[in-house]
Amino acid sequence: MPPGRGTATALSRSDRATGASSVEEARRNKEARVPIAVERVVPLTLLAQAGVSVVLAAMLWPSFGDTVAVSTLLGGAAAVVPNGFLAARLLAPNRPVDELLRGAWLGEVGKICLTVLAFGVIFGFVRPIAPPAVFAGFIAAQLVVFGALLVGDTGPSRAVAKSVEKNS
Repeated sequence: MPPGRGTATALSRSDRATGASSVEEARRNKEARVPIAVERVVPLTLLAQAGVSVVLAAMLWPSFGDTVAVSTLLGGAAAVVPNGFLAARLLAPNRPVDELLRGAWLGEVGKICLTVLAFGVIFGFVRPIAPPAVFAGFIAAQLVVFGALLVGDTGPSRAVAKSVEKNS
């Protein structure tokens, strides 16, 4: 394991002396610590997902027409709305770890159900529809999440190390 990546760097001197692990420390604190500015990154990610969907639809509209543009927007909405539901379940400040994990599970299950429902409504009721454009909008919106992870992540080992330095 590279230097600075092991659990020893994430523990205080007293924890290392007593053999306590970072998992035990998190249980003692009963609060989840997230290494990114979630309150800032999550809403910006949702906004960027919606923006990418709109821009893609605007780019496709002159060449392919209204059906493809609307289908692209619907595909983007099928990604943004469920992600917004998950974000709403996770963005409560200072929740105990148990509640955060329960919210994450319920949020993820709800996100999957909403995604299936969205595609069912889109393909069941919207006519005319361009299926490739629906999937293009969905995939483009989902790819924004990877960009947000690259931009918003400070890296767990650095965030824990900074936290330990402040407490020492």
